[in-house]
Amino acid sequence: MSAPHIDNDVLDQYASGSLRTELLAAIEEHLLTCPDCQTRLIAADEFIGLFRAAATQPDARPQPFWQRLFNARWIGAAAVVAAVFSLIFVEFPRPRMMPATVFMQSLRGPEAVAAITAGKPVRLVFDLTPTGDVRDYEVQIVDLLGTQVLAIPVEFNNGQLSVLIQKLGAGSYWARVYHRANSELIAEYGLRAE
Repeated sequence: MSAPHIDNDVLDQYASGSLRTELLAAIEEHLLTCPDCQTRLIAADEFIGLFRAAATQPDARPQPFWQRLFNARWIGAAAVVAAVFSLIFVEFPRPRMMPATVFMQSLRGPEAVAAITAGKPVRLVFDLTPTGDVRDYEVQIVDLLGTQVLAIPVEFNNGQLSVLIQKLGAGSYWARVYHRANSELIAEYGLRAE
């Protein structure tokens, strides 16, 4: 009759190296002759190896909901949503455009009309030689019926009168230069915004 098999608790203690030394010799002798206990010992060794490997890994317990909510995937998805939202709904400041410079000549006829781009900044430089201070002059942009559309401060630009228009809607206009002291019209220029 063969010896009884090793108890599971004793086999686990043997596999983990915590078996009392007085039992060690009898267990090793039984393992030399019992294939069933040898198979169970291999399984116990594998279990202990996996257990030790798991013990050296980071905490495998499930994270609380609030931690899972803020893991990297959610943060990345939130960043993408925020970027798309800002591209759709946030208006970014546009870089300031340098105004085009248009030289205005007081001539009559269809070739005398200066053309500018509607909605874009433009600097109009007039072919007048100022005789006084820049504050003595005023420029008005009027439509074809004579209704004032803009009144613009006058500047000196290389010894000539000039005005800066930030934007003007499409249409045909007159640019009129007045002497402020007596509201005398000095010159009138054709202007078309396309």
